[in-house]
Amino acid sequence: MASKRLAASAVDWAKFTKVCSKHEMDMLRVVKTKHDSFLGKVHSLPESLPKIDFSAYKARLPNPAMADAFQKSYESLSIAYPKDKDNLMQKIESENQTKEKEAKAYVAQTQENMKTLKLFLEKMDTLPKYREMTEEMLNYYFPETAMDPERPTIWPHNPAHQPYNPNFKYVN
Repeated sequence: MASKRLAASAVDWAKFTKVCSKHEMDMLRVVKTKHDSFLGKVHSLPESLPKIDFSAYKARLPNPAMADAFQKSYESLSIAYPKDKDNLMQKIESENQTKEKEAKAYVAQTQENMKTLKLFLEKMDTLPKYREMTEEMLNYYFPETAMDPERPTIWPHNPAHQPYNPNFKYVN
């Protein structure tokens, strides 16, 4: 009976070791050792309550009615296995499914980002080295930083301090 009760709560340690990070492996080993020791204790116990010879007690006791009362209460003793009243296991499983979906979506997004970044790195590798680049090459590869002869800039060369900015005020 004890093994039937614990069969439903078996732990997949292989899955834990795959998910667990390297610096948490010692903690996982400690938890597994404690789990195994508790499981060993449960399996060492009998499935049912031990049988007591109440007739021997009736012969020894001055009042045999006391032994009958003990026998009656001992035989009526029934310890039920705890039930999941709040359906916590179902809630945990549903949360686990949603988290797995979120993790898969995150992995897919990360893979997509990695493809984009690999493409960017391939493009960056095709550029000439910075020290070998001329100003014309820099303007060709990065037109957003190139100087526009139609709209020259003045110092400091940021958009807020340019004459074509509507908020610009010339101070003499």
